[in-house]
Amino acid sequence: MTKYNGWTNYETWLVGLWYGDSYNEYFLEQFREGELLQRVNADQLRDYVIEGFMDDQTPENGLVTDLVNNAMSQVNWRELADHVEELLQYEMENA
Repeated sequence: MTKYNGWTNYETWLVGLWYGDSYNEYFLEQFREGELLQRVNADQLRDYVIEGFMDDQTPENGLVTDLVNNAMSQVNWRELADHVEELLQYEMENA
């Protein structure tokens, strides 16, 4: 497997690049409000990102949808969730 800029692969890096600020803030807000009581779930992170760019205008099937679904299946969601966990740990230590 080829690493990309320190991440598992290009797809993982790309999601972190484009959505990292958004999901980091989302989980930090949950943490600050006491709503995040357990480890960041990789599936929850994936759902948050996918809901962020899928809308009523997104076709349910077709070439573009297949390409996006394939790319998203390559993302290492656990690695991204671990990165959020590190941010939350930093927040706890420096609060």
